Amino acid sequence: MIRRDVIYTGRVQGVGFRWTTNHIAKNYDVRGFVENREDGSVYMVAEGTEKDVEEFMIAIAENMGKNIKETRVNQGRVDGDLTDFHVNY
Repeated sequence: MIRRDVIYTGRVQGVGFRWTTNHIAKNYDVRGFVENREDGSVYMVAEGTEKDVEEFMIAIAENMGKNIKETRVNQGRVDGDLTDFHVNY
C-alpha cells in the first residue's frame, strides 16, 4: 500500500474537478479524499496499491489535464484510517 499527497494547481476550482476525481475513483481500489484549498489549488490524498494509485492519477490527468497547470506529488505515510474515497467540503 502507498499514499500520495497531491496538490493540483491551474484552473482546478469551479470546473467540476473534485466531482470528476471522485467519479474516477470508483474505477480503482483507492481510498482518500479531494478538497479545494483557499489558495485556488486542489488537494488530494490517495491510498491503495501502487498500481491502482498510479492508474487513478493517470486517469485524472487524462480527464482534467487541460485544467491542470502543475501537479505536486509527495509520498505520505499510510495510516489505515481511510475507508473510502470522497469529496471534502
